[in-house]
Amino acid sequence: MMVVEAATAAADSVSPMAVGAGGGCVSLHNFRLSTVVPGSVTGEAVDYELTDADLLHKLHYLRAVHVFRAPAPGAAAALNVRELKEPMFPWLDMYFPVSGRVRRHQAADGDNAEGAKEDAAAGRPYVRCNDCGVRIVEATCDATVDEWLEAEAERGGLCKVLAYDKVIGPELFFSPLLYVQFSWNKKVTVGTNSKRHVIEQVTSFKCGGMAFGFTWAHLIGDMPSAAACFSTWAQLFSGKKVPPPTLRDPLTRPPSAAPGSMMLPPSVKATAAAVGDHWVVPTARDMVSFSFHVTEQQLKGLQLTAPASGRHQVGTFELVAALVWRALAAIRSTEEEEATRTVTVVKTTDPVPAPGGGRLGLTNEHRIGHVVATGGSSPAAADVAKLAALLAGARLDEAGAVAAAALAGPEDADVVVYGANLTFVDAEGLDVYGLELGAWRPAHVEYAVDGVGDGGSVVVHRDAGGRGRTVAAVVRRGEADRLRAALREALRVA
Repeated sequence: MMVVEAATAAADSVSPMAVGAGGGCVSLHNFRLSTVVPGSVTGEAVDYELTDADLLHKLHYLRAVHVFRAPAPGAAAALNVRELKEPMFPWLDMYFPVSGRVRRHQAADGDNAEGAKEDAAAGRPYVRCNDCGVRIVEATCDATVDEWLEAEAERGGLCKVLAYDKVIGPELFFSPLLYVQFSWNKKVTVGTNSKRHVIEQVTSFKCGGMAFGFTWAHLIGDMPSAAACFSTWAQLFSGKKVPPPTLRDPLTRPPSAAPGSMMLPPSVKATAAAVGDHWVVPTARDMVSFSFHVTEQQLKGLQLTAPASGRHQVGTFELVAALVWRALAAIRSTEEEEATRTVTVVKTTDPVPAPGGGRLGLTNEHRIGHVVATGGSSPAAADVAKLAALLAGARLDEAGAVAAAALAGPEDADVVVYGANLTFVDAEGLDVYGLELGAWRPAHVEYAVDGVGDGGSVVVHRDAGGRGRTVAAVVRRGEADRLRAALREALRVA
C-alpha cells in the first residue's frame, strides 16, 4: 500500500469548526492529514492539457456531500480509513490527472515551429501528471447523523462544512488536485489544507454513521464527470470490476472550438483584472451556502401551475428555479431590478462518448445559456409559470463554444460563469444517490457549486426518494433566511 504520511496535523494545531441550528452546535475538530498516490507510476513528463472549456471554469469548484446512517447491526462492519484508502490506488491509476499539479507553459527558446507553438501557449495552465497524490483528511465530530440532519432541515447550508473549502493557488506548484476526508470513532471528519483541485471528505458521526464529501476543481470536469469518477471509487470499494474510463490523450493539446461570436456571451462575465495564480472569484459581497428541500407533495402542487401548452416543455427544474428567481428578485433592492432580469442557465449532460465506445472520464461538456425577463414588470412580480417558460426556452450552447468566445477577450481578464448572473444549474439527470459503499447507502446527498460570483448560484437535483428536489445554493449574506421564508410561504410550508 502506498500511503505517504506527508502532513499530519495534531488536534491542537487546527482550529475547530462549529455549525449549529437554534441552540444546538455541531463541532468539528481533531484534524489529521495524509496522502495517497496512484498504485503505479504514470510516466515521465506526462502533461494533461486542458481545453478551453476546462479553463473557462478554473475559478469554480464543485462540492458534494454524502451522509450515511450506519447499517443495521450485522448488516455491515464499521468502516475505517485504511479500507476506504485501499481502492484509491487503482482508482487513481484510472484517473491519474487528479493526482497531478497545475503548471503553466513557458515561452520556448529558438525560432523553430515548435518553439513558436509553445510561445503562443505561454502562460496557459496544464496539469503535470507527476503522481504527487491526493490529500486525505480525517477529523472528528460530536453529533449523530439524525442530529445533523435535523439541523440541516431546519436552517440548511450545513453541508459546506463537510467538504473541504479551499481554492487553487496562490502557489500552483504545490496545490493538490484532490482532497479526501474521513472521520471515525464516534466523530465527524472535515478537511484542512490550503490548496485544492479536487477535495474528497468523509465524516463519521458518533452514532456510527459517516459523511463523505469532496471538493472538485471544475477545470478537471463537470458534475457528471465528478459523479462518475467517485462512483468508480465506490464500486472498486465494493469489490466490483469497473472498466477504466477513456481520458483524452495527455500528450495531445486539444483544439479550441470555433466561437459562435467574438463578443462575450451574456451568460458569463469577465473579471476586472486577471486573478493570477490565486484562482478565486472576485466578489464585492460575502457569499454563504443555502439549501432547501422541496417535497414530493409540494412539487406536485407546483406542477399544477405549469402552462398546459407552449413552445417549450416546462419541467420540475424550471418550476423550482423560477420560484427561487422570483423570490431572490423580490429580496434584492429595486436598484438591481435590471440585473435580476438576466439569469444564466447551466444544463448537465451525460458524459461524452469516447472514440471506440465507453465514455470520456474528465470533461466539461455541459451546456450554458441565458434568459432575459423582458416587459414592464420585474421578475419579483412575475408569475412563476411565466418565468418557468422562459427558463425552458433558454438557448444553450456547448461549454466549448462559450469558452472560445469568452477566452477570445483581453488576456489580462478571467471569466466568471457561476454567479456572473443569478445562475441556475439543472442536475436532475444525475444519479446523486447512486454512490454506495457496500451496504452503506446515503441518507442525504447534496451537490453544489463553490467559487461563485455576486449573482449567486442554485443547483437543483433529485432528493433521496427521487420525487422531491434538493435546492443547494450560494447566495449573499443576509439573503438566506429571507429566501427560506419566501420559499416556505410560496409552498405553504408551516
